[in-house]
Amino acid sequence: MNRQFSEEEMHAADCLQEIQRVINRLHITDESFLDDTKKEIPRLKELLTELEKYAVE
Repeated sequence: MNRQFSEEEMHAADCLQEIQRVINRLHITDESFLDDTKKEIPRLKELLTELEKYAVE
């Protein structure tokens, strides 16, 4: 049975997908791996904070 997803569920799923996209861009074989990772940390923190609004009670 299909159900309608709530706006909160959709936003949480969007946050998770964006986290996956960010992580997928980081490759340990790149010379700039650590620098790239450091640059992405603020975005990842922002996404996790958004996700936390829906996942933590």
